[in-house]
Amino acid sequence: MINGKRVVAWTPYGRTLTYSILIEYLRRDVERGLIDEVWAYMNTDPVGQEDDIQYAHELADRYPDWFRIKERPAGVERHPGPKQRNTGYAYRYMTDPDTVYLRFDDDIVYLHEDAISNLVEKRLEMPHATAIFATAWNNAIVSWYAQMAGVIPETFGRLGAEPFCMDPMGWANGQFAVDIHHLLLDKIETGRVEDLYLYQDFPIKPGTQFSVSCFASLGTLYASLPDGPGVLVPDEEEHWHTVHQPTVTGQPNILIGNAIVSHFTFFPQRAIVLASDVLDRYRALAEKVAA
Repeated sequence: MINGKRVVAWTPYGRTLTYSILIEYLRRDVERGLIDEVWAYMNTDPVGQEDDIQYAHELADRYPDWFRIKERPAGVERHPGPKQRNTGYAYRYMTDPDTVYLRFDDDIVYLHEDAISNLVEKRLEMPHATAIFATAWNNAIVSWYAQMAGVIPETFGRLGAEPFCMDPMGWANGQFAVDIHHLLLDKIETGRVEDLYLYQDFPIKPGTQFSVSCFASLGTLYASLPDGPGVLVPDEEEHWHTVHQPTVTGQPNILIGNAIVSHFTFFPQRAIVLASDVLDRYRALAEKVAA
């Protein structure tokens, strides 16, 4: 609980490979009293992901006081398109007006120790925004602002003239991702992550698509939706939170500069990042958190 509000950290769950890292940071922040519950919203295939499903149930057995498995809401049919289209249904569970909901991709592999508190406090301070975004490392728009601030050097590769969520360098270039991960990992290992803070907040122009790897939202928002509590229309969550709803309200989303989390990879980067030492280094850090 933070400032009198419950905090639920939730994830569209599906990949043990990286979620096994994320859970150590979430457990740390549960034990610190910052997070009240952790939800794994099951976005898995029934065939081919049996081990991932089993791991989620093992976590529920291991942490019965705070870990919850959430299935697709009753009566809601599975979306016929890519399974990522089913994640928008999760918001039907997020209608408690006294709760802040923190969304994490299941391949978030690092949370700075101040990230949760800074994100929630800013969320409560700025209730008008649909979403308050963390400083998600390996996010093309975050990388753009970080490069403009001199935090990410242009020698890694130069991003475009304007922030763009699918920037060819910041979203699709695997070596760029490896380089910025190494930059962050070096800072973590030497206790200097704050060197990468942006030290200001950035309003994101309404209608700007932004990867939803990590953001904070309010139960009051979802409880009052016109099509029913938690019912997103349109139902694709990234479009709704970053394009549709900010355009409807005219209020920008906010990217804050002092809540660093690390997003492992986008699919065009994946082969190159997996071939590097990046995941092993993040796992070693998580093991220290678990110790």
